[in-house]
Amino acid sequence: DVVLPPQTTAPQRTVQPPAHLKGVAFPRDGSPQEPSKKEEGLSADELAKRQARLQKRGALLRKVLGAGTYVVDEVGDYRRKKVKVYVQYEGFQPGAIDRKKELRVAISLPDSWVDAPAKRLKEAFLKTYNSRFRKSQIGDCLLAVKDDSYLTFSKNVIGDDRLIGDVFRENDEVFVVTEQDVADLDAEVAKLKKILSDYEAEVEKNSTVDMEELTKLTTISREIDPEQAHCLLIGMRQCYMLPVGPEYTVADVKRFINHKGGRDAYPLGSLDVALVENFEINVLGDGDTMEALCKRVYGEEASLPRTIPLYWGKRLQDPKYFLWIPTLHTPDSFRGPGDENSAEAKKSGAELANDMVNSGGDC
Repeated sequence: DVVLPPQTTAPQRTVQPPAHLKGVAFPRDGSPQEPSKKEEGLSADELAKRQARLQKRGALLRKVLGAGTYVVDEVGDYRRKKVKVYVQYEGFQPGAIDRKKELRVAISLPDSWVDAPAKRLKEAFLKTYNSRFRKSQIGDCLLAVKDDSYLTFSKNVIGDDRLIGDVFRENDEVFVVTEQDVADLDAEVAKLKKILSDYEAEVEKNSTVDMEELTKLTTISREIDPEQAHCLLIGMRQCYMLPVGPEYTVADVKRFINHKGGRDAYPLGSLDVALVENFEINVLGDGDTMEALCKRVYGEEASLPRTIPLYWGKRLQDPKYFLWIPTLHTPDSFRGPGDENSAEAKKSGAELANDMVNSGGDC
């Protein structure tokens, strides 16, 4: 039987990116609009409402303004529902400017604004902002709304001539952006693209096994030498036993998954391989060797051959910039066979490995 250190499968655990990506402004935990430090000044209720608005936008204003919607007030009387949007200035992202110069106001929209240009809404906000901050007034600017990107600061800029009823939605979070803010946003995206491009290049740089040798590797347990070291690949509701050598790296494992799963389905830049430690999924660097991981899992005195439990997953691709976001993964990433509520999913890595060895079949 294969003997592994006690550990459970990976669902419901926090994914920690590689060391050199920690601190980079990527969204976390499957929430593209994660609350920032700047937003901690808002009350918990208001913050929750704002996050809900960012993730699920209301009806288009053209369908709401003038539609005659009524609500019942606290004394039981019917009154006309106020249609609001929330306009704010915070630089290109929360915390980009002095917090004392940030402003967020709720603006109730009259029915007549449904065919008014966006410039009118902008001017209403600027009148309030520039009267309050006379020494740091905003000049030329445009309005923007959150786009479909997972990056928290990414926005779609709205031209002044666009009609309010056609571009904004009820309870929208609307942002004021200057030309410098747009330039800063583009620079931040370019920086993240460069970071991820360099990270993807590390796979080829740290590969130690040529493709011909990789294609000969088998995951059929009855064909694997039991005396040889293996890694147990757990992820995407699947489980593989892959023979490895002490010099094999995480990059080699990624290249194997890329070959076995298909280059279109699992591009190298989309793959992450991790260890589960202290209830966290710690993504590994591409240069980590199997020998080093063996010691990390079993202790400094350990050496191969051993079975190393490795979890793997696929990142989500940003729908706007087509980046593979290192902190967001598909729901089946780092998960073994079966649903999380099934008996199969509750098995430890050692139990999964033993099941595979005893079955004598392919996983």
